[in-house]
Amino acid sequence: MISRRLIRSVPEHTSDQVEQWWTEACAMHPGWEHVTYRDPIDPDLFPITSPHWHRCTSGAQLAGLVRLEALAQGGGVWLDSDVELYRPLTPLLGVAAFAGWEDHEVVPDAVLGATAGHPAIAACLGLAIERLLSGSTDWRTGPGAWGTGPGVTTTILPGRDDVLLLPPGSFYPVHYSQKKRADWAAVRKETPWAFGAHHWDASWVPA
Repeated sequence: MISRRLIRSVPEHTSDQVEQWWTEACAMHPGWEHVTYRDPIDPDLFPITSPHWHRCTSGAQLAGLVRLEALAQGGGVWLDSDVELYRPLTPLLGVAAFAGWEDHEVVPDAVLGATAGHPAIAACLGLAIERLLSGSTDWRTGPGAWGTGPGVTTTILPGRDDVLLLPPGSFYPVHYSQKKRADWAAVRKETPWAFGAHHWDASWVPA
């Protein structure tokens, strides 16, 4: 089973909204370990990825490396800081790993669960580092935030029999292209099948 461990990574200072979503998520999961990696993150905790952190171009890209190494080390469920949970994730702990489709093409990494040492997460971690070190200029497979983040999970996770990929409504009831028109309160009310919603804050965009 996936460890009862809720994990996130955040900058030194966050918004009240981010902290409210995290507090609500933790309250839904009593008895779980609630782990926050807050900047500045101790590189000694992440010996695989920390030698490459200086190559990251945004905080979200760094969080992507932390995400994969944290899951590889101890397993659990990762939540990006802009994810609002609607209900507990406990029913998903019985699978070896899970994520959700954004649409028919993309599997984002905003919500990701896995057992410790899961081979799919190991493969994602290896590919993320490979791309970070590459000289590619292709945004889809190069060293940027997409290539080392959602581009990795989209490449590795589909088609595997050891990863449960949930339909888009499970974590992404609002597509990123529609977020400016979203009534989030209505979304929560009108999607009883959703575990939560990614609010698409786009923190990967360099300041």
